Amino acid sequence: MIFSDLPPQIIYQDKDLLVLFKPARLYVHPPERKHIAKLVGRNTCIHWLEDNIGQRGFPIHRLDYATEGLILFGLNEDSASLLNQSMREGEIKKFYDVIVRGWPNPEKSEVNIPLEYEITGEMAECLTLYDTHRQLELPFSVNSSFQTTRYAWLDITLITGRWRQIRRHMNQISHPVIGDREHGDSHHNRFFRDQLGIDGLCLRAKKLEFMHPLTKESMSFESPLSESWQKLNLLFNSK
Repeated sequence: MIFSDLPPQIIYQDKDLLVLFKPARLYVHPPERKHIAKLVGRNTCIHWLEDNIGQRGFPIHRLDYATEGLILFGLNEDSASLLNQSMREGEIKKFYDVIVRGWPNPEKSEVNIPLEYEITGEMAECLTLYDTHRQLELPFSVNSSFQTTRYAWLDITLITGRWRQIRRHMNQISHPVIGDREHGDSHHNRFFRDQLGIDGLCLRAKKLEFMHPLTKESMSFESPLSESWQKLNLLFNSK
């Protein structure tokens, strides 16, 4: 397997659950489309766990192929069932970092826009909370309408967890995620890649908080910083 920046890392493990750092460009589980699954092979988190610790893992939630960050796994059917119940009841808290085009106004708010399910097309209620962590203005004209370019680093809390919810919600409020090829702005994606040396989706699942399903212990874990996010940290702190 070839990983971007960092390889997968086990952040925590006991006999019932495991928290894994997933790098960008790694699938959580084999894709449903057979021709893609054939190309992916064992390039998934599930196979990585089997190959490296000889353990089957049941993912409790998902991250896109292009998104890095923390994934929670149950390590047996009982713990997975309890964790899935906690997820449905909103007891597992997921926090994200995201870089977007422009400066959202207001700086702290929510996006409450229904989104379509990927397969059925049925509309589902979705809620994303955001808070502007840092702002950046660069003396470059990526868009001919503006002499400078603005970006924002947002702290995101997902209240619901739909398919590509953050990426779709940010695009719908005209602040697309940098590096998002499907829902983003190709001009700004290219600027980050070619001029700033930051390639890929600027979205990471940075923190998980939940109660252990069996011990009832409160648990909190944070993701390591990949090289890309170290660059972003320097960029936003340099201005």
